[in-house]
Amino acid sequence: MKALPERIVAAGFGLAIFLLCGVSIASYFQLQKLVKNKQWIIHTYKVIGSIDNAFEAISEAENAHRDYLSTRRKVDLDKYHTSVKKATQSIEQTRQLTIDNPTQQQRLERLEPLIEKRLALLDQSVSLIQHNQLETPARIAFIEQGGAVQPEIRSGLQSLKIEEYALLQERAAATGFSNICLVICIGYFSSFILLIWVYRLLNKQIGVSKALSEEAIRLEQQATKSKLENILERITDAFVALDPEWRYTYVNQRAGHIFNRDTKELVGKNIWEEFPKGIGQKLYHAYYQAVTEQRMVQLEEYYPLWDKWFESRIYPSREGLLIFFQDITARKQAEIALTQSEQRYRSLAIASAQVIWLSDANGKTVGDTSAWQQLTGQTDAEIKGLGWLEAIHPDSRERIHQSWLQAIATQSLYEQVQPMRTRDGSYRDFWVRGVPVREADGTVREWIGTCTDITERKQAEEALRQAKAELEIKVQERTGELVRSNQELELFASVASHDLQEPLRAISGFTQLLMQDLPADLLDESTKEYMHWIVDGTQRMQQLIHDLLAYSRVGTHDLVLTPTDCNEVLEQVSRNLQVAIAENNAAIFHDSLPMVIADKTQLIQLFQNLIGNAIKFRRKEPPKIYIRVEQTASEQIFSIRDNGIGIQPRYLEQIFEVFKRLYTRQEFPGTGIGLAICKKIVDRHGGRLWAESQPDEGTTFYFTLPNRE
Repeated sequence: MKALPERIVAAGFGLAIFLLCGVSIASYFQLQKLVKNKQWIIHTYKVIGSIDNAFEAISEAENAHRDYLSTRRKVDLDKYHTSVKKATQSIEQTRQLTIDNPTQQQRLERLEPLIEKRLALLDQSVSLIQHNQLETPARIAFIEQGGAVQPEIRSGLQSLKIEEYALLQERAAATGFSNICLVICIGYFSSFILLIWVYRLLNKQIGVSKALSEEAIRLEQQATKSKLENILERITDAFVALDPEWRYTYVNQRAGHIFNRDTKELVGKNIWEEFPKGIGQKLYHAYYQAVTEQRMVQLEEYYPLWDKWFESRIYPSREGLLIFFQDITARKQAEIALTQSEQRYRSLAIASAQVIWLSDANGKTVGDTSAWQQLTGQTDAEIKGLGWLEAIHPDSRERIHQSWLQAIATQSLYEQVQPMRTRDGSYRDFWVRGVPVREADGTVREWIGTCTDITERKQAEEALRQAKAELEIKVQERTGELVRSNQELELFASVASHDLQEPLRAISGFTQLLMQDLPADLLDESTKEYMHWIVDGTQRMQQLIHDLLAYSRVGTHDLVLTPTDCNEVLEQVSRNLQVAIAENNAAIFHDSLPMVIADKTQLIQLFQNLIGNAIKFRRKEPPKIYIRVEQTASEQIFSIRDNGIGIQPRYLEQIFEVFKRLYTRQEFPGTGIGLAICKKIVDRHGGRLWAESQPDEGTTFYFTLPNRE
């Protein structure tokens, strides 16, 4: 019974291998055919490229010839000769590439004389130019002859390209993978079916061998575990293993020695119950990081419980965590000492970056002068006493000397900017500062000071001063330009407003007269509706012009900032809106409003637009408007809240744009400029304007005005 399945399996595998070999051979021949076709496609692209190069070279030769006619420059003549050579080479290359195509060869035989003729005309023209014999009539004749030949050349080159593109399409179609794929797929499918059949036969044998393998693996794992425990007990590191529930599964003797616990006693216990002080510490987070990110985490940490530094290497595994500890206390102490030493060295290096000098109580230089020598190039003998003054610029030497003598006499702080000659002979500015060191009785024992190179800072200060002066000039010029521009804009807006509104008033007036004077038999419903649209449209246009003019004037008129009582502003707005308030039965509630520094006219317009919107965009119940103000150290925050229809939050950033409307004119009339005017008024006052709203819950507009003295 065992021999039969083995023969069947062998036969099945043999048949599958035979089919795979057949598929491979068929695939090889198909791929060879594909490679050959691809080579012909590449050849066709080369022919097309050669034709394009020829046409491009002829065009470049004509352009260079044209440039040479105009400029007579040698560079244009060289470019012309290069292009002629390139054109000749490209035509010859095309002939070589199409030598296997008689049709293309015939086209080239017709085309080459035309190209030679065209190039000969260009050469003849160049020769005449070089001998100054090409007058205007001759030039025109050459141009006409060349123009007659050029279309034929272009047509000939195009015919060559059309033929090559046809060949390209034909050869590309021959490179399809369909035949290859069909052969390969049939072969592989047959092999796959055979392999499945063989697999089913093998599956029975696998079941038996699997049971034997599992037993062998279990025995091998036991042996491996025993061997691993022997290794872990011999290593110099402490080692513990944790399961996913944070319970110890293994603790080697070195770890037990560190914990001062019996290793068997720890197995099965939760690490955080045994060492609760570790919760929240760096080690705790490192353990969780290794589990979460499934990667090794290395940590160096000080443990006060044992007064030692440990390096921990935490490895995640399927069984939990494998953790190695190593005592690195000695190394860390050495590192800390090295770090402290390095910090001291860095501090000393930073401190000594300046030139430090010493002098006695009488102001004579003493002590180590190596830093000064390095700076100025003087010798120690030249520096000692008052010799250091020789390094000061001659124009400042006497002033510095007298200042130093005065500081010594008064025993006060010495501070001066000294232009000093450096080792390379150039002068640089140094900030020199010296302080007296006193004895217990108050007498000066010595002076100690520093020299700091401030040349770059002085240069930067001078550059900043010059830039500031230039900026002030530019600001004045720009301010003048803005004033003139605003005046021109204001004049234009005024004239445009008058000139635009005058014909609109005529259209509206005469249309209304027609509606009154025309006989009733001529005024049917359609005519009345059309005339009503005309009147309504002209009135909306007039309102739009009025609002645009108001928007323009907000930005062009100068701000007149005066102490303004917001209560008076609100009273004026209420009088301006009294008709709308009465018609809508609106109620306005407000705090006692403050005195602000603002442009009163624009502040009235701001309140009027916001309150007017609150009345207009109402629900069925009467509008209720609440005006509040909050004082901060730097600004006044005003809020105007209503119980209207509200706004979708996604539109709150868009409502301050010019002409932005959220509703049709039939629902709520208006031009969509009011809130844009409000935004510009608040911006000009240096404040902010924003809104908060929800549909059917009303809207609150906030604006701020900065506190001014």
